[in-house]
Amino acid sequence: MKRRTVLLGGAGALAAGALILRPSDQGVSHNQYFSDLNDLLKRSGPGRPVMLIDLNRMNHNIDALVDSVGPDKTYRIVVKSLPSVELVEHVMNRASTNALMLFHQPFINIVAEMIPQADVLIGKPMPVAAAATFYRKYQESSNHAFDPSKQLQWLIDAPERLAQYQQLARQLGIQIRVNLEIDVGLHRGGLPDISALPPILEVIQNDPKHLVLGGFMGYEPHLTGMEATLEHEEVKSVLSIYRGFVENARNAGVDVNQLTLNGAGSHTLRIYERDNTMNDLSAGSGVVKPLDFDTFHLTDNKPALFIGTPILKRYDSLQVPVMPLAGKLLSTWDPNRERLYYVYGGFWKAHIVSPSGVPDALFHSTNQEPVSTSHSVDLKVDDYMFLRPTQSEFVMLQFGDLLIVKDSDIVDRWPVFQETG
Repeated sequence: MKRRTVLLGGAGALAAGALILRPSDQGVSHNQYFSDLNDLLKRSGPGRPVMLIDLNRMNHNIDALVDSVGPDKTYRIVVKSLPSVELVEHVMNRASTNALMLFHQPFINIVAEMIPQADVLIGKPMPVAAAATFYRKYQESSNHAFDPSKQLQWLIDAPERLAQYQQLARQLGIQIRVNLEIDVGLHRGGLPDISALPPILEVIQNDPKHLVLGGFMGYEPHLTGMEATLEHEEVKSVLSIYRGFVENARNAGVDVNQLTLNGAGSHTLRIYERDNTMNDLSAGSGVVKPLDFDTFHLTDNKPALFIGTPILKRYDSLQVPVMPLAGKLLSTWDPNRERLYYVYGGFWKAHIVSPSGVPDALFHSTNQEPVSTSHSVDLKVDDYMFLRPTQSEFVMLQFGDLLIVKDSDIVDRWPVFQETG
């Protein structure tokens, strides 16, 4: 065989392989759902990036979570994932619960002022200075309908932190309710085993004027992704550890029937539908289901949270600064980079869901994010693109008022939490 024939054959094989590897056109413009949202925002939106909540979908999700918790347990709303007074109140009313879990010191004072009927459990151990700040601001506030001694439980993870809170209670002349964090397998702190409990119980029981045991909290997100049931060995381990602490407290004379026995989260709440070890189950993100919550136990929940952002510019070819030939070659190779849009803002913890088939950005910008698509996507300047946040707590605070959408109409605007000095 001649050398030229071999070379031509090899080149042909390479070309055929390249055609096989070449990306196919994945672009799809808005379906009816997002087309309606696009028309709504063009008609009634503020002309900037906004955070939307689909009220019908959110109500569906609330009902699903409440059904999983059941009538014999308390559903506790995780407020960091739903950072708006009006949003929290809507979930409280729909779910018939006043139980909240808070993770940020300023939000504790906001809730005490604005939602005084709340029963609050702090979701992470906080420096005692954060507790001192709460009590100072609480005394300075105009609304004292919230009673911290009965409605607020601070999370305690170690004897040293308990001693700090005991000292604060003595300084202020108040009684502090504490909830004990236990390590049920996450290994992110908390009482490591049952042997750590008796000395802490002794401190609490010997100072009833300043300390009250509110309950236990055992968080177990390490079960996420296991498609776990009550029969799973890791779940059995979590519940066994939890029951050990409860029984130890019972044997020490604690009325465990009065305790808040908290656990779970959106990813794992559904595991415990047929178990009564814990009487208080938490969930927040499952209410709106951001992208990171597309997990096994939330398959019945619907995405209800979207960013809508206007298109500022459109180019019908890929524009690459300094290297125009590179843009030409890239769009020739990948049909999903044939058209280029720039949207208002960008680089959020979120991914584009409509139009679909959008490849990763060539670069990011918080001012004007570039979005390349195929020619199958035919959106105009002032149309909107839609993204799903990967999480809710931080991202929801970046857009001002939440736009509440129902049946292709904006039915309300709910302010998000605003921190004060």
